[in-house]
Amino acid sequence: MQALPTPPTSHNGDSSPSASQLEHEASILNPDWTTHRFFAAYDALSPSSSALQLLLSHVPTAQHLHRAILRTGSALISKHQIRHLRAFRMGVVREGPDVALFTHPGALVKLATWLSEAISVLEAEKGAKRTADNALVLAALDERRGVYVVVGLGGGDAASGRVRSRAEQKARADKKAAREGKKAEKKAQKAVLRAQRKQARRERDEANGIFADDSEDEDASDAESLSSSDSSDSEDDSEDEEEAEKRKQRGYGSNKFGSAFQEVVEETGARVRIDSFEHEVVEVKKEDLSGFLEALSFKGVVG
Repeated sequence: MQALPTPPTSHNGDSSPSASQLEHEASILNPDWTTHRFFAAYDALSPSSSALQLLLSHVPTAQHLHRAILRTGSALISKHQIRHLRAFRMGVVREGPDVALFTHPGALVKLATWLSEAISVLEAEKGAKRTADNALVLAALDERRGVYVVVGLGGGDAASGRVRSRAEQKARADKKAAREGKKAEKKAQKAVLRAQRKQARRERDEANGIFADDSEDEDASDAESLSSSDSSDSEDDSEDEEEAEKRKQRGYGSNKFGSAFQEVVEETGARVRIDSFEHEVVEVKKEDLSGFLEALSFKGVVG
């Protein structure tokens, strides 16, 4: 895989910069946000009193991020900037007050997740059926470094969950009400049968000289067994429905963007850097983005 070129730097004098100077300047231009935020989160989880203050001090940061996600995501949807390619949806964040924020992979992943969920809700409201090609590729322009930060979300992510339309929710509620009505009817029938058995048992016991004490114990055990039977039937029905729903959900596979990114780089020679915990987050040179996405559209990104 080809690495991105180091940004040019200026130095005083004719002597070439040392390795330590280059490393220091690179850390300033491209800070290691992953390491920095890992240790910040680690400190926030410590059992000291300062950890709570650290958490509270970052609440405004989280609020700022979610406001930016709402602004940018709503703008992309309202301006119809989420387009369909062959294998996935695709959007690019190029302008707006929050572009710099979404050059950080973590923030871009959150924006992509929000967009995927929002699109699923909108399509469900329109009555569109869920399909397996619900993958999303989102890119954000880092103008200073001349690269696009690209993230791919596929079938194995949280954003691929089932979203029901209002019609589906109503049908589900009607089905549940009908099922509850049948259960109530069965319960009434069992109560009638129980009363008939009780009356027949009482008449038989009186004819045999047996009085109410033993009979009442037997009735109590009989009623308890019927009650347990009702509850088990109800649990079985709910479990059957859950299993059926899970079976319908199966077949929507995992995220294959990491391997797809690698294949595209090998085929196209695009200048790409993978610098994240997640392989489905990459940096692509600005002028290589169109060719990168075109080649990616022919790949299977969910399977």
